[in-house]
Amino acid sequence: MSMPGVAWFKETSLETGQWIWGTLQGAFNEKQTIGQILVDAAIGMVPLVGDVTAVRDLIAVSIGLAKEPKKRESVTEWLFLVILLFALIPVIGGVIKGVGRLALRVTTKAAENVETLGDVIKFLNRVGEGDAVKWLNKLNVVEYQAQLIGKMSDFCHTMITAINQILKARVGRMLPERWQADLIRVRDGFAALQPLASKMIPQALKELDAKLRVLQALVYKGEIHTVATGAGRTQVRREAEAYLIERPLRDAPKQGTRYPSLHAEKQHETILRRKYSKKGYPDLLGYKEKSPAFGKEKIFINIASFSSEITAKSAREMAGSTIFRAFGNETALATKPGGSWAAGGFWGYQKVPGNAEEWRQLSAVLDEWNGNGFLVVLHLPEDLAMRMPGTNAWHGKIAEQFGSDIPKQYLQGGGEQVIINLDEMLKTELNRIGEQVKATGQPASLEINGVKAEFYPSGWKDVEGVHGYNKPEGIDPPYATYTRELHDDELRSKVKERTIINAARVERQTTTGSEP
Repeated sequence: MSMPGVAWFKETSLETGQWIWGTLQGAFNEKQTIGQILVDAAIGMVPLVGDVTAVRDLIAVSIGLAKEPKKRESVTEWLFLVILLFALIPVIGGVIKGVGRLALRVTTKAAENVETLGDVIKFLNRVGEGDAVKWLNKLNVVEYQAQLIGKMSDFCHTMITAINQILKARVGRMLPERWQADLIRVRDGFAALQPLASKMIPQALKELDAKLRVLQALVYKGEIHTVATGAGRTQVRREAEAYLIERPLRDAPKQGTRYPSLHAEKQHETILRRKYSKKGYPDLLGYKEKSPAFGKEKIFINIASFSSEITAKSAREMAGSTIFRAFGNETALATKPGGSWAAGGFWGYQKVPGNAEEWRQLSAVLDEWNGNGFLVVLHLPEDLAMRMPGTNAWHGKIAEQFGSDIPKQYLQGGGEQVIINLDEMLKTELNRIGEQVKATGQPASLEINGVKAEFYPSGWKDVEGVHGYNKPEGIDPPYATYTRELHDDELRSKVKERTIINAARVERQTTTGSEP
């Protein structure tokens, strides 16, 4: 793809002027964000070999850094940016970008890392030929540091040029002041990113290199398939191959949010059941629902409510803890008939929130779920294990949440929660008193088998329609990068870019025939 000249933006070009006007008209109609306008305006100016999706993602991520100064010092934010920058390096950069996106899944869990390694090798088997394991073990991303810093500098210059041309154009001058101010803020942000590249890219590469070294240290056990090619034709024996499934960031995630949901998709069910099925504990895989964070497929919604690891807490470990729930009547946004209940499976853990913003953001309770109004706080006794031995729970960080009925709302999460098995008699009493408190508006308290419960009005006024509506640029429901393995009898040509990839992977794998 060649780089168009600056004349591509000039209003003297009728075709260009009409095109830009269509883009900006979308902004007037609030169908596009500033970020989307810039993606559409600048994508043709970024020189790239073959991967348009990557440049869209790169623009979306970099705009987030340009608009939010506090993110510019985050190695995590730069890590994903660096992975996307690899796509700007001719010949092999696109392959490293794919490996890097998969490597983001590396954790401290050996079993999960083995699974990730398998996906990486299958992806490499798909995009090229030769010894994928040997190629991966030789991969040293740090040696690309100078190229990436140069690419980032050029990219920032391109974005600054694109924004200046928009602002100079007649239709740009017709934009509302707030849009012009936003464009100027993004432009100045890119100017600030240029000198930061030499500082942050080396740090991000070290993080990526550390993740790759985890994979390089693992032993890959090959998976050989005999491919059925039809009667009378030579059979092909090959290692398993898989496509990399990526979704554009405009339609999917701004990576690097602090509290993304755990993998809760059906394809992870075996691992999830092994980790989170425990006798006497709440059933985290009991039912599935749709979630904006995972697209159209139903997922294990209880698992998805957690970010990072979920730990089992026995009744003995829960003893002496404080847990809380918000509840209230039906409201204009929380439209479930009868409102929300005082008792349920999900409870906040230990620190009771002091205001509506703290509760909404840290507990990630969407407006459509709960209108608040009241809090119930339980103080569990020190001898809980003796009084109620079945009071076991799953504990962890709360994941971010994206509105479904109210799609504009985004809550970051990060608080602590438990899904807990409460005694049925206790739950019944909590709900009975809770309905009484909702009806009268008066505080109440009770004690059942050593569990002390306090009910009281929260008194918060700024509860609904306030928090989580200034969604940071580019943060939309995330979809994980994953692969789809080719079936045993599935033959697909690898002619496209075969020469490019083979330049980096020359060792050929052995087959009993040739793939057509």
